[in-house]
Amino acid sequence: MIRVLIFILFGLMTFRAYAQDLSNSQLDSLYNLFTYIKGINFSDEMQKQLDDDPQQKKCGLGLVTDIKQNLDKFSSGQQIVLSKLLDRPVLSNSTVTPNGYFRVHYDVSGINALGYDLNLLLQALDSVYNFEITYLGYPLPPSDAANGGDDKYDIYIQNLGDYGYTNPETNVGTSSWTSYMVIDNDFGNGFSTHGIDAARVTVAHEFHHAIQMGSFAPINPSEPFRGADRFFYELTSTAFEEFVFDSVNDYYAYMSSYFQQPGTAMPLNTGYNLAIWNIYLQKNFGFDIIKRQWTLIPGNAALKSIAISIDEKGSTFGNELNKFGIWTYFTNSRTISGRYFDEAANYPIISPTATVTFTPPAKFYDMMVQPTANYFLKINLPSSDGEFYSIVTNSDWQKALDNPNQFLDFSFSVFNDTVSGERPINDNYSISFNKDNQAFWNNAGILNNIVVYGDSNYSIPELDGETFAYPVPFRTSSSGNIKIAFKSKLNLGDEADINIYSAGVELYYSGKKPIQSSYIKNSIKYDEIIMNGSEINFPSGVYIYVIKSGDEIYKGKLVIFND
Repeated sequence: MIRVLIFILFGLMTFRAYAQDLSNSQLDSLYNLFTYIKGINFSDEMQKQLDDDPQQKKCGLGLVTDIKQNLDKFSSGQQIVLSKLLDRPVLSNSTVTPNGYFRVHYDVSGINALGYDLNLLLQALDSVYNFEITYLGYPLPPSDAANGGDDKYDIYIQNLGDYGYTNPETNVGTSSWTSYMVIDNDFGNGFSTHGIDAARVTVAHEFHHAIQMGSFAPINPSEPFRGADRFFYELTSTAFEEFVFDSVNDYYAYMSSYFQQPGTAMPLNTGYNLAIWNIYLQKNFGFDIIKRQWTLIPGNAALKSIAISIDEKGSTFGNELNKFGIWTYFTNSRTISGRYFDEAANYPIISPTATVTFTPPAKFYDMMVQPTANYFLKINLPSSDGEFYSIVTNSDWQKALDNPNQFLDFSFSVFNDTVSGERPINDNYSISFNKDNQAFWNNAGILNNIVVYGDSNYSIPELDGETFAYPVPFRTSSSGNIKIAFKSKLNLGDEADINIYSAGVELYYSGKKPIQSSYIKNSIKYDEIIMNGSEINFPSGVYIYVIKSGDEIYKGKLVIFND
C-alpha cells in the first residue's frame, strides 16, 4: 500500500498518516499521491518518487484508508476531488468469472482499456478463490448487496499509477467490512512485473485484503484495519501472491530493503519486503498458523498474534525469528540445495548490521538492536580462520508495540581460546553473549558458512542461573512441553523429584521425572526434565517449582498462560 505503514515521502521527511496529527503539507502529499495514482495529476517529482522506491506503488489500501480517515481535514476543493475518486469507478462492461465468484468491470477502449487477456484474468480470479476460500477455508468477504450490479465481489479495472487497492466500504458486523477491488489495466512500464502475471498476483494480494477486512477487522476501535499493523496486512497479502501463483515471483522486487537492514523492527518494515516471514512460517508449521494469527487480529496487535500462534505450536517467537535469521543468511551464493527457502538462490545476500575485525586475545563489542529484529554481527577472524556471523535476536514484541524505534543493548565477546567464553565455536575460539532481560534474546552462530549453534528444532534460550524453565510463558493451548534445566550430576534416565506450587504455596503437581536431555553451557553441565503440556492444566499465573536431586534442591518459576 503505498508503503505499508503508510509512509508518504516528501523531501527527506517521512510520516505515518494518522487522523489526529496531519499537517497541511502532509495532507497535500496524500492528495498529490492519490491523484497521481488515479491518473489526474501527472508530476515528474511524483513519478521519480515512485520509480526510486517500487514498494510505494505496490498497493494503495493504506493510502485510500488514510484519505478516508482524514477527508474532513483536506481543503474543500480537495475534498470534492477526493470524494469523487473514492467512489466506485464507472466502466462500460462487466462479466462474471467462470465459476461465478466475481464480477469484473472493464472498458474495451479509451484510457482504461484492457492491456492483457480478460479470460486469463477471470481464470486467475477463480484460482484465487479456490485456493484462499475453498482450500484454506478463509471466510468469504461479506456481500455488498446490489452494489456493482449484484451480490458478487466486484473488481474494477482502471488505468492506475500503482498495482491496485482494496477499498473498504461499509461496516456490516463487529469485525466485518464490505469492500471492492481496483486493479491496473495493463501493468506496463514502471511495474516490476507486467501484463497478466502482474494482474494474477495483484488479485491474489488484494483479495486477501478483502478477506482480512471482511472477517478480521479490529474490534476496538472499529475500523477496516489496524493502522499500526499495516506491515502485517501487507506481508500476508504479498506472501499469498507466492502461495497462489508460485511461478510469478513479483515479491522478489521488494526484498532488498529487508536484506539490507534486517535489524529493523518488524513494524517499521513495509511488509512487502517481509513476505518471506510468512513463507518461513508456512514451510515450518503449515498454512493454519497464518490463519490462526488472523483469527486473533480483531482483539490483538499483530505482533502479539504472531507470538501466540507460535507458542501454540510449542515454540517461541524468539526461537523462530532467530531460525528465520539463519534461513535469510543462506540465500543467493550461500544457498544450500534442499534446505531453507525453496527459492533462496533468487534472494539477495543479507547485509551485516555491523562488521568488526577480531584481534587476539579478546574483544568486547557493545551493540544495540531494535525489538522484533535480527542483528547480523560479522566478525572477521584472522585470515586463516575466516569469518564468523552472530545472529542476535530480540523478540520483545511488547517493546516493539510500545516504541519500535527504540534500541536494546547487548554485548558480544570473542576470545582466542575455548574456555574463556560461554560457548566454543571451534578449536580456537569461544564467544559470550550478554544482555539484560534474558527472556527475549536468542543467538545463533555461523562460522565459514556452517551453523555451529542455534539451528536445532528448539534452540536453548539464552538464560543463565542455577535453573530455569522455558518457554516463557508456557501456554496451555500449546501442544508443546515445558523444559526445566538445572545444574546436576545425574545421568540420562535418572529421576528427580519435582513439586509445583502456586504463589500461595498450594501444591499443584508432585511426581518424579527422568532426565531426558543434557547440554554444556559455560563449562557447566545442565540436565533437563520435561513436563508434558497435558500435566500443566493450571490456571494462568506464576508458579514455583522445586526439584530435589539427591541432596541438591533447585527452585525456580514457571509462567502459565491460558489463552
